[in-house]
Amino acid sequence: MVITIKRERFAMKNLNQNKQMFIWGLKKGIPVLIGFIPISIAFSVIAVQTGLSKIECIVMSIMLLAGASQLMAVNMLSVGAGSLEIIIATLIINIRHLIMSTYVMNRLKNVPIWLQWILAFGVTDETFGIMSMEEDSHCNQYFFCGLALITYVSWIGGTILGTVIIDIIPTSICLSMSIALYAMFIGLIMPSIHEDFKVLYVVLISICINILLGIIMKSSWAIVCSTILGGVIGAEILRDTNEEGKYTMSKIDKE
Repeated sequence: MVITIKRERFAMKNLNQNKQMFIWGLKKGIPVLIGFIPISIAFSVIAVQTGLSKIECIVMSIMLLAGASQLMAVNMLSVGAGSLEIIIATLIINIRHLIMSTYVMNRLKNVPIWLQWILAFGVTDETFGIMSMEEDSHCNQYFFCGLALITYVSWIGGTILGTVIIDIIPTSICLSMSIALYAMFIGLIMPSIHEDFKVLYVVLISICINILLGIIMKSSWAIVCSTILGGVIGAEILRDTNEEGKYTMSKIDKE
């Protein structure tokens, strides 16, 4: 009888701790919610202007949860890109998720593989950033579930809201929302440029390649090719930077 009572108390304690971790994850995701809603509204407005139906916009957000990729996809649709170009371009952009998902799953201790597959869907730049700064004691599946849930709901909620207000807000405002694509990519690259100014060279080189390729091929394929070539050139430029940094550090250590 005593053992049974202790087990029940232990189970209740674990339940309360898991609930607290879930709620803590929800709270940590509030800044993401504030940032996601306006971007997802802009996405749905741009997508509808491109020719997607409101239902297609909402389903796209439910299935993908990929802000930059979704904006890029609808932008490529607007210039007449086919499915293959869009898939290749979004795949290149989302390669970083392999690293981010691996890192996040390594921080989640004793989580079954099947659950890791489900939770990996909630890995975004924002959830990855929060998880990378969180203490190990908070990094469990319940915390990440709360964090991923509020991120997912805010993105879908913003998409739905955008499909509603597109019929209400003036056309001039709807048209101006296309700037959201450029604003998002600038927001993604600015931290990297701040950390290493050579990233700006990579961006400028990719822009030049895209302009030149756009003269001789479809703009959609020009985007894909310039993304790949820019990435290869950028890897070489940044590798040289890393090697210089390692050389400098080894020289300091010797001195």
